[in-house]
Formats: sequence, C-alpha cells, structure tokens
Amino acid sequence: MQKYDIIIIDGMITAGPNAVMGLKREGYRKTDIDLHDLKEMILFNGFWRVIRKNIGPGFRELINSMIKTAYLKQVRKYCPAIELKDLKPYPAGVRAQAVAKDGTLIHDFLFVKTKRSIHVCNAPSPAIPIGNHIVQKATSLFRL
Repeated sequence: MQKYDIIIIDGMITAGPNAVMGLKREGYRKTDIDLHDLKEMILFNGFWRVIRKNIGPGFRELINSMIKTAYLKQVRKYCPAIELKDLKPYPAGVRAQAVAKDGTLIHDFLFVKTKRSIHVCNAPSPAIPIGNHIVQKATSLFRL
C-alpha cells in the first residue's frame, strides 16, 4: 500500500515499510485489484490459515496504511517530534511472500527441482546472491 517520508530540516528519512496484503501480483497502488489473482488467493487454503494466524497485526498494518494519524502514532515511537504535516506520500513496493499450505510464511529461499529445471518459488532480497546460488545449484545438478 503506502508508506510515508518524514521530512527533517537536514534531509529526508523514510519511515516504514509497512506490510499490507496486495490484491494484485504487480499492484503498486491501493486501488490495484486483479480478480484472477484475488480468486487464486481466496481459493488457497494456506491464505485462510495465514489470515487466521495474523489477523491482529494484519489489521493494524492496514489501519496504519490507510489512516495517517494511526501511522503517525507508530512513527512517534521512534521520533516523537514528528508532526502529521511531516508525513508525505511515498511510492509503494511489492514484496512477494510465499505461504505454505498450512499457513506458514516462508521467509527463506524456496526452490523446487524437477528433472530438467529449478523453480524459484520464493526469493527474498538480495537478488544477486540468489542468482549466484541458482547458477551453482544448476551447474551441479545438470552438469553444465
């Protein structure tokens, strides 16, 4: 969804990010919705399990993303001098989060190997070390 910049006299500090569920795989705006992506998500049992496990924190993140005064309260824990006028819109990013069927969030790399390929199903940053790991794994598995 959205995070906010905190403008300070001598520069800029980015406060965030928050974590809000997106309704589109490549959705960067609050209004981005893809019915096909949404249907796949809703039909996946792991989705409902992760929602059940994280309903409180998820709801708080949603509120903080939508209501500036709620977000300001969180930011003031780190910088009490921040005022509402200091919060400025900042472009959102998308972080894909793999979820297991049991609702467990997968925080590490997830590779699925078939006879002739390696599928990267979860790839947290940074991308270059991930790419190097994939090349090493493919080289050893497929004798390239």
